[in-house]
Order: sequence, then structure tokens, then C-alpha cells
Amino acid sequence: MQYYKAIPLFGLLAVGFNADAAEDDLWQKDWEEEEITTSLWTGFLEAGYGYRFNKDDLFNNQETLNEVRLYLENDWQFEDIDFTFKGETWYDGVLRKWKADIRELSLKFSAFGNTDFKIGRHISTWGTGDLLFLNDQFPKGWNAYFNGRDDVYVKAPANAVRVTSFYDWANLDLVWTPKFTADGYINGDRFSFFSLLANQNIGGFDIVNEKEPTTDEIALRVYKNYQGIEYALYGYKGFDKRPLGLTQNFQPTFNKRNLLGASVRGTIANGIFNLEVVYENALEDQEGSNPLVNNSLTKYLIGYESEWLPKLNVGFQLYREAIQDYSELMINSSFPNLETSKNRDWLTSRIRYSALQDKLTLNLFSFYSLTDKDYFLRWNINYRQDDHWNYTFGINQMDGKEPHTFFAQFEKASNAYFRIRYNF
Repeated sequence: MQYYKAIPLFGLLAVGFNADAAEDDLWQKDWEEEEITTSLWTGFLEAGYGYRFNKDDLFNNQETLNEVRLYLENDWQFEDIDFTFKGETWYDGVLRKWKADIRELSLKFSAFGNTDFKIGRHISTWGTGDLLFLNDQFPKGWNAYFNGRDDVYVKAPANAVRVTSFYDWANLDLVWTPKFTADGYINGDRFSFFSLLANQNIGGFDIVNEKEPTTDEIALRVYKNYQGIEYALYGYKGFDKRPLGLTQNFQPTFNKRNLLGASVRGTIANGIFNLEVVYENALEDQEGSNPLVNNSLTKYLIGYESEWLPKLNVGFQLYREAIQDYSELMINSSFPNLETSKNRDWLTSRIRYSALQDKLTLNLFSFYSLTDKDYFLRWNINYRQDDHWNYTFGINQMDGKEPHTFFAQFEKASNAYFRIRYNF
């Protein structure tokens, strides 16, 4: 529950001020018009620890998570403007350094009777996938995918302007990021990853000396809810969010990429279904003949979730990545035996069960690649003791048939972890 209190702007000026009743009324009116409303500071203190199942010889320290984190947030309302702060600091025992991040520092206001603005640093998200991101080209935190941090850290903040306009025929959502913001990708400092050039896993420190764009990126969504079904069209003009390409000097880089996609989400047979598709156009290699640039892709997603029993929700997703100009890729690739299949298919499942008046939650999320024959088990159990104390224990297990495939390359990153959080 949030509690609100008024903070007078002119309180100090009012001390010792003698005026007649009319002047007092005038001051009181101005005082009320410029009233600020703020909630109390809230946040949490959290300790987390994770350790590998199997030793990775590239690292002296086999911990995957070792941190103490302080998180704070607050909201202020001043007339028609909302100001939000969400920030945190933590000691990362794996990298042995203090870190800090502002997850939100934004102004929100409305104008023109139908348009909302959000300006500053914040997290943006859209699309229909569950831990699968097709049209969502906003920054992600890939270390949080694998090391046991809370799911909220899978999505990362960026400095951006978001404008949402509402019309009878549809709604428009535009996000402009003045300077390109990459994903927090795996760079070798915490987890090793497979290198085509080395034909093995590399890591032990930050080994990615990337060339990053300095220009802007823009994302657009047009969406409409009609008879309980949400339809959406998406567009994105920017770059790969991870350094998947190489320069002529073999320096990792972010290639230009435009996206065009669509999604549908609604209810059917007592459950929720979602369909999503996106075409990624590799602007710097339209023919797919340059092995230094990732080929264009078409991605498809179909999902369904329903309540099988009271407190038991089960969901499935089928995801496909289809590489365009695949024959050109194989002809020009320096490593044709290590290239993925033309169509790469994943199946995901989520089983979520709540008990003990929703204090105990079991969450089992699994990826399995039907083509690569690798998998990722992302399982955890959470217990909420009361409004303050919260405990989480989980495992991240990755493995596969071939060491170079997406999940199998992280086999030695598999870990068990726990977190203890005190909310205030």
C-alpha cells in the first residue's frame, strides 16, 4: 500500500509572514495549485549467490552470482507531470567491483487530449513472446538470463522518448532512442561462449572489443483491441542488438537492420493464444553473400497458455528462425560445418504452480531446440514468508549434442543459485 503526503513549496516563506485574510487566501490557492504529491520510498535489499555445476577452466572463480543489492524507487506528481526514479547499487563479487544503475529516471505527462509522453531513462517492452523477443528490439540483459537474477533484469533500460497516441481507429506507440543502446550481451567476463574463429569457447574476461554505432534507433507499434483480440504491427530502424557481425578487420560490430512484424493475441478455449512474426532485413548484405554480416531472418512464434487445474498454469510456444539466402550463406561461409540449419526450431514450456495462499510458487521454464538438440532448463521455486521476506532457489541447466550450438555453448555456465530479499 502506498501512502501520500503533501509537501508545500512555499512553507518556508509562510513562516513569520503577516498578511490580511485576502492575501492568505491567495497564497493558499497558489499553494494548492502547485502541490506536489509523492509516495514513500520503497525498495529492497537482496543477497544472491550462484555456483557452477561443472568447472570452467577459463575462470578462476566458479561463482556465477555473488552480490548484495540495494534497490530504491519513488514517484512524485507535480500538477500534470509525473516524475519516477528507480535506481540501485550492488557489489558484484564475481567481477569484484561496485556497480550502480538507474533503471528509470523519467518524466511522464499528457498533451493534446490523446497523447502520453515518457521522457528519460526507462524500460520499454512490447510483443507477445514469453522470454522470446521478436519485435521487441529494446535492450536485454543476457547475463540475467543465465545467472539467477530476477526475471525483471532480463529487460534493460535505455535513454529514450516514448510517445503513445490513442485514436478510435488504432493506437500509435513510438520509441525514439537518440543513441543506439545495445543488449547487455555475454562478453566473456562471467560466462564463456563459442567463437567460430577459435573453434572453441573463449572467455575469462571481457574479450569483446566491439565497434558500436553512435546514431539513433526508432521503433514503432500500431495496435488495436477489437472484440477482445489485440492486433499489432511493428517497425524498427536500427541495428543488431548484439555484435553479431564482423568488420573487415574481424572486429565485432552491430550491423544495420530494419524490422517489420505483426502479432495477434487473444483468448480461445479458456486460454490465451499468441501469434507473432517478424522479418529482419540485413541492410548491409541484401543478397546474403557476405559472411561477415548475419543474413536476413524471418522469425515466427505461436503460443498458448491456460489454467489446467486451480493454481496450475501451463504454456507452450513454438518458435522458428528461418535464414534467408541460405545457399549463399553456405557457399560463402568460412565455417559451413558450424552454421545453423536453415530453419531453427525451438519449443518452450512454462509450468507455474502456486500454493499456500500464493506464498509458494513453482516456476519451470524450459527451452528445447528441435533442430540443434540442445536445451535450457530455467527452473526456480519462490517462497514469500510475509510482506518483507522473500526466498528464491533455482537452477539454470544448459547442454546439447554439439558444443557450438546456442545453448550447448553455455554448458559450463550451468548453475544452482539462491536469493534472499527483504522488501521495505
